[in-house]
Amino acid sequence: MPTKHDVFAEVIERAPCSAKDLPFRTPVYAHLNTLVDDGLLTKKGTRFTPATTPEAKRAFEIIKYSLKNGLDHNIFFSKNMGAIITELFTHAPDMRPKRLKGNQDTTSIIQFLEKHQFILLVTLRPRRGIILKHELFESILSLHHQSRVLEQAPFIPVEERLIQIQERPVNQFDDEVFAFLSGSAQLEGSTITPGETKELLINDVYPNKPKKDIQMVQNLNEAVHYILEHLNETITPERVMELNRLVLFSLHRHAGKYKLSHNKIQGNPDFKTAKPQEVPHLMNEYCAYLDGMGSREECLREIGRMHNALQRIHPFADGNSRTTRMVMNWMLLKHGLPLLVLKTGCFDTYMGLTKLSKERDDEKLKRLFHQVIYHEHIV
Repeated sequence: MPTKHDVFAEVIERAPCSAKDLPFRTPVYAHLNTLVDDGLLTKKGTRFTPATTPEAKRAFEIIKYSLKNGLDHNIFFSKNMGAIITELFTHAPDMRPKRLKGNQDTTSIIQFLEKHQFILLVTLRPRRGIILKHELFESILSLHHQSRVLEQAPFIPVEERLIQIQERPVNQFDDEVFAFLSGSAQLEGSTITPGETKELLINDVYPNKPKKDIQMVQNLNEAVHYILEHLNETITPERVMELNRLVLFSLHRHAGKYKLSHNKIQGNPDFKTAKPQEVPHLMNEYCAYLDGMGSREECLREIGRMHNALQRIHPFADGNSRTTRMVMNWMLLKHGLPLLVLKTGCFDTYMGLTKLSKERDDEKLKRLFHQVIYHEHIV
């Protein structure tokens, strides 16, 4: 049975529309009328359109984000979601505070937040970790008429635990690989989910998604194959250029070539990148820096700098972030560490520490990466 927010989502796509225009097999008149009463829709005759109220805007933002990233928007509209968010931020690092115990629906919502990295755990018994700030939470609290500044707890050091993780060879058909491919693509605007990624690459089942999104995932998959084939070899400027060529195949005419003009980060004038004439020298230095890392301890210690240094060079016309995440995971795998798999819940924090950062903070980015890797290892 469709929920009222399922109906709202369809009206957004088809507005102005009447009930008969919606793709539901069961009558949805009651939901439509409720949405009008809630201030989310307006009705003129038999036709409905989204309202221009703050509540409608917030609901639209939640649905839009959920659809784009393959999440179930109904979970974010759960009646106790506002209370869950507030309790988790208040009681962090306790991710099962007393007021949230004993309710199966609440537990399911928290598990959803853990699965998608809105929550990053460091222990399972007891459930301890942090909940990350996210734009969705602001929208949800606004819908619940709660005005509260959400303060994220500090990252919890887990480096010693990461060093102890036993080395495990990566299989290109592991679910974690599909999650990495999907997450890296979603960070660049793709709408393909991990499940759709797996179906595409294993069973050749093409999702009903834009061709560019499909090509992006296929390209990232080829880049992973390249890494696995050359895993224990030295990462040279030429190999980084090849990674960029692979991730941009058929998407950009300068794929695999250093930039010829200065690039700027959209939406962040504070993010400074290298001049084109500086790139060859800086890339030689960067690859020598990577080659100098001789242990997993050093790789983990340098992971924030490793990412930000290449991002600040921004050596290519496009695909720099995808290439950076490939290089970083190459180094992790080379030292017997797990893949860094970024999922929807940590996108805001990741972007705020990289391309959208006001000030570079390698240490804080390192702690985020450590906690993401360890979270994925234990859940």
